[in-house]
Amino acid sequence: MDKEPERYYDWMLWKMRQEDKKDMVDNPPHYTRGNIECIDYIKDSMGPVGFSYFCEGNAKKYLHRFRDKNQIEDLRKASVYLQWLIEALHDIEELPSDQLRLL
Repeated sequence: MDKEPERYYDWMLWKMRQEDKKDMVDNPPHYTRGNIECIDYIKDSMGPVGFSYFCEGNAKKYLHRFRDKNQIEDLRKASVYLQWLIEALHDIEELPSDQLRLL
C-alpha cells in the first residue's frame, strides 16, 4: 500500500512535465476532444459575425489581465485572437449582406 502514493506522485510529476512541453497558446490539449478543437466548433456554430465579437472579447480579456497573470503567454493569446478577428472580418466582407447573422 505504501507504493501506490509513490507511483501516483511519479505519474503526476511526469504528467506536469508533459504539460509544460505542450503549446498552451496555439494548441492547448484541454481544448481538444475527439477530432475537433473547441475553437473550430465555436467558429462554426457562431458564424463569422458572432465569431468576430467572440475574438474581440477574448483579445480584450487577455490584454486586460496580462500584467497580473501570465504576461507574455496572455499577450500571445491576445495576438492569436486578434489574428482570428482579422480573418473573421475578411470572411464577413466576402459575405452577401443577406447572409450576415448574429446567433
